[in-house]
Amino acid sequence: MKISKEKISKTELTIQLILEKKDYINQYESKLKELKKRANLKGFRPGMVPIQLLKKMYGKGVLLEELNKIVSNKINSYIKDEKIKIIGEPIPQGNNLEDTNIDNINNFDFDFKIGHLSDFKTESFTKKSKYTLHKIKVEKQIVDETVKNLQTQYANIENLKKVTNKSSVYGEISYDNKTKKTLLEIEKLDNKETNKIIGKSINDIISIDLLKLTKNNNEKISQILGEKIDIKNSPNKVSIKIENIIEKSPAMINSELFDKIFGIGKIKTIKKFDNEIKKSLSANYLRESELLLNREIEKNLVSKYNIEVPTNYVKDWITKNNDEKTSKKLLNEQFEQYCNQIKWSYIVDDIIDKNSIKIENEEIVSLAKHQIQNQLQGSGIQEVNKDINKFVDNYLKHNNGENYLKIFNQLKSNKIFNLIKEKVSISEKSITIDKFRLLANKIN
Repeated sequence: MKISKEKISKTELTIQLILEKKDYINQYESKLKELKKRANLKGFRPGMVPIQLLKKMYGKGVLLEELNKIVSNKINSYIKDEKIKIIGEPIPQGNNLEDTNIDNINNFDFDFKIGHLSDFKTESFTKKSKYTLHKIKVEKQIVDETVKNLQTQYANIENLKKVTNKSSVYGEISYDNKTKKTLLEIEKLDNKETNKIIGKSINDIISIDLLKLTKNNNEKISQILGEKIDIKNSPNKVSIKIENIIEKSPAMINSELFDKIFGIGKIKTIKKFDNEIKKSLSANYLRESELLLNREIEKNLVSKYNIEVPTNYVKDWITKNNDEKTSKKLLNEQFEQYCNQIKWSYIVDDIIDKNSIKIENEEIVSLAKHQIQNQLQGSGIQEVNKDINKFVDNYLKHNNGENYLKIFNQLKSNKIFNLIKEKVSISEKSITIDKFRLLANKIN
């Protein structure tokens, strides 16, 4: 076997691979022998079909399959060994494998085109690099707003006999020979048209002008009909049969609300409740602050190194590997961001390599377990230890291992940012939530 590369430009090259007969013949003949054992052709006893007949019938397919496996492994190993910062996958250039004469096989030539990043080397991190962790102030106004949101989230629900101007009405909506379940939130709809509903009772049927009811709002129409629909195709006159009427009122700030949010008996006073809300907000805001700092570090490093990308190659790659809608969005709206993500992924790999950072399987399982426990407990399931290992195992195997890769990348990202933050200088600055959002929009 001979393999070599030829530079086309700073960001493109070709790889030439020559497979000699000795590189593939054993695998090919071994596969034919396996096929012989399984073959069941009319006129022959099982396992007794002549190899020459099998070669004539299936030989080319078997050969091409084995060649593809060998070539794929050799090319990928070569790219890894040469540390080529490849984008996408190698693109095969024209070959004549389909014209192969199965009775006269010898050497095979393969050519691949590669798009890659230009060469770069990351520098060591020092205290000369300065960053700011912008910590969000937890102001009283924010605490009060959060409490109001929680009162709405844990609202008291009362079943009514008649519709009021604050009711939520559940029922069936009928139009164009269709009948569907629907929900009408009276306060969010047109006052004049809702007068036809207010005062009505369960089982009453009302005829409504849907366009007037929603004030021609496409989003509200789609919500009421339970499907995304263009206003031009929306029905006008619809009938609604009332099945249930409820009215929500904000939850009282008392022990019942405290128990629902923090657990029974854990919070007993309004002061303690406000303090816990403030503590929770502080933790959430700190996560946001850390994520913004991570984003700033990433952006700084991507711009620091003069890394070139084969633009046309990347555009072709996007077009070939995505549907038309996704391709247009990536090419027209997010192309720079897409290229920067490619650069960042290789910057990360370079840092990992230089600092001998490892991600062990035990760490992946542990993080997955922690996330699943939090998720289950957040859903009100407290006793999770009994089946947690089964949950974790199923989760990590799901989607052909995509969840495993997701956790792996999360750990990799955490380790990279923790390493950088330990080595650079980070000062802290306290700012309001509004200023933080402006800063976040600017950085992002």
